[in-house]
Amino acid sequence: MQELSKVGIDSKRTTAASVAIVGLVVYLALIHLKPILMPLAIAILLYFMIKPPEQYIHQKVGNRFISYGTVILTFIISVYFISIFLYDNLSEFIDEVPDITAAFEEKRAKYADSNIYGLEAILSDADLVATLASPSNIETFVLAILGSLGGFFGTMITVIIFLLFIVLEEHTIAKRFGAAFPTSYDRAKRIVNESTESISAYVVSKVTCSAGQALVMMIIISPVGFDLPGWFLFGILCFLLDFIPILGALFATIPPVIIGFVMLQPLPAALMLAMLVGNQQVFGSLIEPNLSGAKIGISPFVLLLTVMLFSQVWGIAGAIIGAPIIIIARLILDENERTRPVAMMMANDIEEE
Repeated sequence: MQELSKVGIDSKRTTAASVAIVGLVVYLALIHLKPILMPLAIAILLYFMIKPPEQYIHQKVGNRFISYGTVILTFIISVYFISIFLYDNLSEFIDEVPDITAAFEEKRAKYADSNIYGLEAILSDADLVATLASPSNIETFVLAILGSLGGFFGTMITVIIFLLFIVLEEHTIAKRFGAAFPTSYDRAKRIVNESTESISAYVVSKVTCSAGQALVMMIIISPVGFDLPGWFLFGILCFLLDFIPILGALFATIPPVIIGFVMLQPLPAALMLAMLVGNQQVFGSLIEPNLSGAKIGISPFVLLLTVMLFSQVWGIAGAIIGAPIIIIARLILDENERTRPVAMMMANDIEEE
């Protein structure tokens, strides 16, 4: 009995050491092979994004060349026109930053002399307030994100090449793998099927909810609503940043809220804040969980660590594509008896296992 117990302990130690070594190797690979791995990860994510509409079109026309061509061409044209409108809205926002800054300083000085339950002590510190909520800092924040996304899309040639080969080989790679590794084929097929289902659920629900939340935000802060400068810009940022789990939607909401409290009177600004927070909660807490269900199955804490890790090595692009990668990793770990405890620790609910 003691020998069996010792063997079990040694086996667990060996597994833990192996997982730690693999984790270290993966981390170093993410850093040093970024020019290859990041475009590949983006291409895989785009593949799962275009697959649902491609399948729908393919059922109608029966030709994969037409279905894939239609989806990709529509995506490229949409990105082109959105980029043009985004550039115009960004230029208008930058032109209005001096006026926003003047209104910001005027309102800060006004409330610094008022009695607002101790907050006037904070507002009287111009440097502190400027650091926390200056419109110029918002401009820097926006330009930094757009710059990172510019570098993100700057790799699109490599991404398109990877995507092309993924599309061309999607129906042949399974046959080749089965012929090369017949004993592992069933397990690999199960992992691929579960990964495809989970990532497709994640991508579809995330794209739908991010687009819906961004559209509602645009309406709230557009000329139809509270008429804030940069309304289209902040809507696009909301769509993109909402792909970052947990923190993305919060970061997307803060800039328009600050500008709203600068440009609007207190009551309309508070109403706008309530509408934006309600919009975020409805999509994040009600609609998205119902769309994706329990298919993602990753602990929020693990998602947060994933976002921090991938944003540190790949920037904003890593924060966006980190969640699908961790979904695949958990499914692979769950298929091995020795690594299943690690997958269980990563899961959102033990009943899923």
